[in-house]
Amino acid sequence: MSIGRIDNGRGAGGARRYRFVALVSTNDDSREVTAMKRLLIGLLGLVLLVLVVGAGALLLVDANHFRPQIQTTLGQALGREVTLGQLHVSPWSGSLDADDIRIGDDPAFGDKPFVSARSLQLGVRLWPLLLHRQLQITSLTLDQPVVRLLQNRAGQWNFANFGAGAAAAPAPDASPTRPLAFSVDKLRIRDGRIDLQRAAGDTRSYRKMALSADNVGLGAAFPFSMSADIAGGGSLQLDGKLGPWNATNALLTPLDAHLVMRKLDLVGAGLMSSSDGVGGVLDIDTRISSARGVLTSKGGIDAHKLKLVASGSPSPQPLRIDYQASYRLLAGTGSIDHGTLGSGGAKLAVDGSFDNRGKVIQLDLHMHGKQLPVDDLQPLLPVFGVVLPKDSRLSGGSLGVDLRARGTLDALVISGPVTLDNSRLAGYSLGSKIGGVLSLAGIKAPKDTVIRHAAATLKIAPSGIHAEPASADIVDLGSLAGKGGMAADGKLDFSMLVKLDQAIAGGGQAAGGLLGNSKAGRLLGGVLGGASDRGIGVHVGGTASAPSFKLDPSAVAGLLGSGIGAARDKGSAPDAGAKPADKPGKQDALNNLLRGVLDSRKKD
Repeated sequence: MSIGRIDNGRGAGGARRYRFVALVSTNDDSREVTAMKRLLIGLLGLVLLVLVVGAGALLLVDANHFRPQIQTTLGQALGREVTLGQLHVSPWSGSLDADDIRIGDDPAFGDKPFVSARSLQLGVRLWPLLLHRQLQITSLTLDQPVVRLLQNRAGQWNFANFGAGAAAAPAPDASPTRPLAFSVDKLRIRDGRIDLQRAAGDTRSYRKMALSADNVGLGAAFPFSMSADIAGGGSLQLDGKLGPWNATNALLTPLDAHLVMRKLDLVGAGLMSSSDGVGGVLDIDTRISSARGVLTSKGGIDAHKLKLVASGSPSPQPLRIDYQASYRLLAGTGSIDHGTLGSGGAKLAVDGSFDNRGKVIQLDLHMHGKQLPVDDLQPLLPVFGVVLPKDSRLSGGSLGVDLRARGTLDALVISGPVTLDNSRLAGYSLGSKIGGVLSLAGIKAPKDTVIRHAAATLKIAPSGIHAEPASADIVDLGSLAGKGGMAADGKLDFSMLVKLDQAIAGGGQAAGGLLGNSKAGRLLGGVLGGASDRGIGVHVGGTASAPSFKLDPSAVAGLLGSGIGAARDKGSAPDAGAKPADKPGKQDALNNLLRGVLDSRKKD
């Protein structure tokens, strides 16, 4: 009734009564909040009490009581003897910590441990441990482990039977590849190291290895992430899924992952020999998958400072390699399909096979391409040992190659035909080097060497480059044909036969061609014109960056004789009364003339 009167009250009195009721209501709420706080404090205290009691109980637990059980459980699951150091309880993390751990190796590979770690942290479920003394492992964390991966002469790895379960024979109805039921929620490895030694004797090391895997079980695929530094230069990152585990041969376990390798030094990582003058640094980004013992990969490689032959030089800019490969894990051999190698718009097609059983991978590749733009291939030339004269470069035109590359990666032998069409060797005048006699007639050689067509069958080896046969058609000069090579130190040894253009030599007529403009030119025209059919012998020496040219002394006499003979054939018959000394006198004059030109070229 009073509340009804308050609702119908008047003026300030009504307002005061409303405030009074409101104050009473607020006081009730405060009492409820206070009660809730007390309840929460009580619950919190209870939880803390339980935690303290639990922690105290854990401290009272003798962790080493579980060591035989842990060693047996892990040993049966891994198929290896497992030895743990002293165990300690870590109540706040809810784990058992071991001072060290050793996982034995396959007895066929010796008595050194397969895995040894500074410490092991076992995550366990607390309540089963406290109430029932049952050990349920939820996580494994290895600190600074060292993993030894070994391959024997038969090609078998020491981890092949890892995870095979107990050594006892399986039941008759059991599958030989079925692993024991073993799983952990989390597997972590920190600051680890992998030492790998193959049957060929080469060793590789991966440091600062970190691994993170969840829901790890031998009976199903699980996700993982792994990173490591490669000793000698480089790093790797591998992310994907692994499993189900193949207990017969772990090498056959399915894998699907993304592999990224940065700054992989081919020499530092042991993929190339440091004594062969080759090398390079690779950035690799590829997708890999393994099934039924075949590892397939598809991706790309950016090769920096790549050098494949000792006589070459590192590529001035990165080269791109795109590839698709398959690798037979048990055999150690594989194939490359649909690969390309090049820079810019010019790509060589690459396919073939490889053998990874030796210290250095063995290759048998076919590299080919037609009408490839020369300008885009400039960075590729020094990789294969092609050295151009100093301050010169190829400009324009197209290149055709059909090469076979065989041998180890650090000692490849590359052979096959190469063609070059409609290109220009800018900054180098071949005519001025081998056409010195033309200056006597006032003819100036072109500044650049314009190549209408060139062809050679090459053999590029660690000892150098050999071309046989080699030919070229040079605009405003003539044709060249011959053979020779360049040693690994760049020294040249070529024998060439030069046939001058008819427009220069005058077709054998002293008064014809460009040489008919002067008396000396007409005289030389007779010599060179007569020699144009047979060619002028030229020896190329010096180095690839600074080649030198000289007339072949053994050919000069023949050229002089041919020139005089040609002039006589085109002119009147010789005077029967001429003295025999006349002929040698003319030969000596021309011989001295050409040798004088030769000497001047040597001085230059």
